[in-house]
Amino acid sequence: MDNERRRMMETLKKDNGIHPSAPEEKIESVGPWMIAWRKFRANRIAVAGLVIFVLIAIAVVLVPMLMGIKVTDYDLNAVNQPPSAAHWLGTDKQGRDCLYRLFLGGRISIMVGIIAAILTVVLGCTIGGIAGYYGGFIDNFLMRFSEIVYSLPFTPMIIAVASVMLWVPQNLKMYTVAFLIGALSWPGLARLVRGQILTLREQEFMQACEALGFSDFSKIFRHLMPNVFSLVIVNATLQMASAVLTEAGLSYLGMGVMPPTPSWGNLMNLARDSEVFKNYPWQWLPAGLMCLLTVVSINLVGEGLRDAFDPKEIQ
Repeated sequence: MDNERRRMMETLKKDNGIHPSAPEEKIESVGPWMIAWRKFRANRIAVAGLVIFVLIAIAVVLVPMLMGIKVTDYDLNAVNQPPSAAHWLGTDKQGRDCLYRLFLGGRISIMVGIIAAILTVVLGCTIGGIAGYYGGFIDNFLMRFSEIVYSLPFTPMIIAVASVMLWVPQNLKMYTVAFLIGALSWPGLARLVRGQILTLREQEFMQACEALGFSDFSKIFRHLMPNVFSLVIVNATLQMASAVLTEAGLSYLGMGVMPPTPSWGNLMNLARDSEVFKNYPWQWLPAGLMCLLTVVSINLVGEGLRDAFDPKEIQ
């Protein structure tokens, strides 16, 4: 049987113009995620942004740990010293090391951005997914509610709410700011997710899920949401950059994370003192540069992901 089958295969190859001894060509199967990754790697600007952000993230975690000092450590004998071998970025008016406070403040600011982005994704995907799947009254109610939240002026609302929450303990201030940002940022993502779900719920795989008797939870979160995951990743990346900037603005105005806990915003707040602004730039300028570099790198990654996941480009 094997010999007969082999002879039949060789005959078919000859009829199709293929030499019997020619090696069979292997066809590589490439999915949309691999295509998107290859497109992202080909975007040198986006890759550079990713490298910069990863280096910043590693630095804000490791540098404060390696320096082995505390946020309340100060030395009145080393007040307002310029950068030196002992203090690479100098000291502030209380003799605290500016390098330590810079990277510890970066840890706080980036953490606020991550928490706010996660909260935005959870609320946006949940509300958008439920509204798009069920439709009807539930869709109308959730979308009208999201439009109410979306219509609120973001920056004035954040400032107003933060100003009346000064009673929040300092150790919870970071989470309060992140919660406020995330609670007001989800409507845009919810509308995008809803639009995608409205299209996907009519596809054949959803009819198969219906025939197999899957629960609504399984249909929404195990079969529909993975198909909009690329959209969610891009939105979360850009939202994180916006949250970092918002936290910096609130802390600069004295309504976010407050001293002695540093953040890039309250470090830049030192520049409001004209003497510090003119004579001690090492106390506030590095925080502004680090915040700028972080936000730009995150935006570059987000734009690269947006181009990589563009359905018009994935063929």
